[in-house]
Amino acid sequence: MPINYKEYHPKWKLISKLIRVNRAKGKCEWCGIKNGSVVKRNADGTFREPCQTDWDMIHSRIKHSHSNMTESLKYHGFSKIVLTVAHIDHDKTNNRFNNLAALCQKCHLSHDLKQHVDNRKYGRNWKGEHQLRMSL
Repeated sequence: MPINYKEYHPKWKLISKLIRVNRAKGKCEWCGIKNGSVVKRNADGTFREPCQTDWDMIHSRIKHSHSNMTESLKYHGFSKIVLTVAHIDHDKTNNRFNNLAALCQKCHLSHDLKQHVDNRKYGRNWKGEHQLRMSL
């Protein structure tokens, strides 16, 4: 889902870059995977990079099916790692550096899993609306 920058600090792009590049040095701060790597995740959470045979199959698929690199990677079970910055306490207004972490897709989704489940179950605005009613 695309980010709605209106919900974040006006200098969020700079804050995010400082966390991802300067502090985390381009690696997920939880699992250590490098930003931009192409990997296949195993069921146990480990990952591997593609070997030459994998690359040959990926390029062959691009050549013969007119798919692009992203589609071919997904078809063969690979994905490109993209670091994002997560708010540890899930509060988008708390931008203290100790509350932010540079995370890969898997770690970020795992961290936000309960929030995503609740949004799917009850709708995006469920949390604030129902917490207010419960506290009255």
